[in-house]
Amino acid sequence: MKITILDGYVDEPSCLGVPPYISPYPRAASGAAFSEEAEVSLITIDEIRLGRKIPDADLFIAIAGTAVPGKYLRGSPASRREIIDIASKIKSPKMLAGPMAAYFADDYLRMAFDFVVSKDVEASVYEFVRTGRFIDRRRSLDEYDHWSILGAEICRQHPDIRGPLIAELQTYRGCIRYRSGGCSFCIEPGFGEVQFRNPDSVISEARALSKAGVKNIRVGGQSCLISYMAEGVGESETPRPSPGMIDYLLRGIRDAANPKILHLDNANPAVMAEHPDESRRIMQSIVRYCTSGNVLAFGLESADPVVAEQNNLNATTDQTTKAIELMNEVGAAIGPTGLPMLLPGLNFLCGLRGESKKTFDINRQFLLDVMRKKLLLRRINIRQVISSRESFPGTAVHRSNFINFKEWVRREIDRPMLEKIVPAGAILRDVYLELNEGNITFGRQVGTYPLLVGLPYKCGLDRFIDVMVTSHGYRSISAVEYPLAVNKVPMAALSSLPMIGEKRARRIVLARPIVNLTNLRKALDSDEAADIVARYANLDVKERMH
Repeated sequence: MKITILDGYVDEPSCLGVPPYISPYPRAASGAAFSEEAEVSLITIDEIRLGRKIPDADLFIAIAGTAVPGKYLRGSPASRREIIDIASKIKSPKMLAGPMAAYFADDYLRMAFDFVVSKDVEASVYEFVRTGRFIDRRRSLDEYDHWSILGAEICRQHPDIRGPLIAELQTYRGCIRYRSGGCSFCIEPGFGEVQFRNPDSVISEARALSKAGVKNIRVGGQSCLISYMAEGVGESETPRPSPGMIDYLLRGIRDAANPKILHLDNANPAVMAEHPDESRRIMQSIVRYCTSGNVLAFGLESADPVVAEQNNLNATTDQTTKAIELMNEVGAAIGPTGLPMLLPGLNFLCGLRGESKKTFDINRQFLLDVMRKKLLLRRINIRQVISSRESFPGTAVHRSNFINFKEWVRREIDRPMLEKIVPAGAILRDVYLELNEGNITFGRQVGTYPLLVGLPYKCGLDRFIDVMVTSHGYRSISAVEYPLAVNKVPMAALSSLPMIGEKRARRIVLARPIVNLTNLRKALDSDEAADIVARYANLDVKERMH
């Protein structure tokens, strides 16, 4: 049997599959098909957008949907309209899976597909290949382990395999707070009792991914990494973490796959605050085995206690502050990529029950307290709630309050944080250039919540370069290639350097070729400005210019 899988990309609270990520969905579905000796072809929505023909097959599977949509640089998730249009051209049996099927399937989507998966696509694929019938069921842990390891091979067909591809690994599914229902907006408690994967199975999957050519891994497919294999899950809202198990897992992935990038995602600050000693040991293991630039996102969602109570949110502001302090203590040192080893991210969700105008003032005050304590946050995500598990018909607070809060955070918090974390002159290693937009080139490092890097000139894509920071936006930085080839780069690159500007950049261009520092100082009217250019060019007094 021939299977075609369309990766339309997914974005969920504990799962990311938007480029350069590949989510567990297409990998596990492929593994289920491989287990019954079926042939599998993978095609991404971006390849279809570029005109690639969809391979003929006995079963077509579309995996798509965003439960927590964000902003995307290169690849954006398939829209409902795109999926319906693609399905209308497929003659073979068609299966829809992912969040679009499980939470957002309307009558039009159901009419476009023969089968709509509300549970686990890999189990449905297995049953269809084996029996020819559609069965919508949950997979077992043993099945998932087996299929995930087999399915690693499908990564060879992904267009990013020779570049920035990063595979999302799942350690468990569900929420440690499932007995109380968890946060009102989140889909994870709906999976019921938490089922932890055996660490050896996760390590085996990492090894299989490495053999398939995947160089980057993120252990991000869980609601709280700190709670992996925790003691007392189901008995306590804040179970006791198991530092030894997490150390074993991370060390095992490092030894088995030796990924170039090993990153993580998601942590419950309440668990960290209630168990600081165990959490500190886990942070130390993360710093030891993972790569720098790592971020664990904290789901505070709202600092307003009224909103927290009405939506059964994870953590209080006191707990979140303690968790931020702990992570700063262990992970703030700069690592080889040019970023701190490990910092917290922070999520705010607007539109929840109980929200008022006062909510935004409370959120602002919490962030100002973080700034006052000189703590670092690597990333703040602010979004509006989507009705998936529960309905959120709207809030009495006008949308302008949400927009004003978001703009305030970008201006008053995000930019000052960026200036502390990556000041002008900081070097970021291995930035992958992805997009030309006008005369600006955009790139990112591979990993969790990568910084958007803008180079103020057009240059070749699909390659890794080192950059040096020149200035800061709200959630991005401007930079130039490092070391800067002063005699080759366009004037826009030179004028973007601190203290240079257009006039001095023109002087440099007119004086080219610049052969040494003395030559450079002569071209400018400031030794200080010349020394800045020399720093970006990595120029020693005795060295010749590039």
